[in-house]
Amino acid sequence: MEKSLPAAWSNGQWIWLDLNENRYIGGNVERDSRLQAAQARAGTRLRSLIFRNKPLVPPMHVLGHFVRSSHRARKLSKLRIVDQLAALESSSERRQSTESVETFCWYYHYLRNLRLKRPLCLEDSLACAFFLRRYIKDVSFRIGVKQPPFMAHAWVQVDELVANDTKPVVETYSEILRVDL
Repeated sequence: MEKSLPAAWSNGQWIWLDLNENRYIGGNVERDSRLQAAQARAGTRLRSLIFRNKPLVPPMHVLGHFVRSSHRARKLSKLRIVDQLAALESSSERRQSTESVETFCWYYHYLRNLRLKRPLCLEDSLACAFFLRRYIKDVSFRIGVKQPPFMAHAWVQVDELVANDTKPVVETYSEILRVDL
């Protein structure tokens, strides 16, 4: 029996996410996907300016874990979404920490802004989830959609705290997939 596809209601139309084929179905998906790629590149530059407050210098073990998380996400980005999610769910690396959720989110933002080229939202969210999952419980990986024009976006949340984006940005998307880690 085939599992039903995740779906979201956006602007009067249903949109489905085919995890095995890495595609969205419904609405104006085909026409608007090129526009989304161009807007995503511009949006990442703007978001990088938002989080440039005072720099926090992370400990060396945190820096090393960030590099490993980013490398793993880059390798997984070539796979189907269903395989990426399976790797994310099977990761069981945990470490106790006395620092707050906000501190680790700031560490991630600081280190992410040092990269020469920021990845698109799916790869960035995978890296963020791998990174935060080591130190924090209840990390949630999410994908949302909106239209018109059709756009899809991935992000990571810890309870109500959006870890790798801003709350106003993700609130414009209808959640189509949520994976609690």
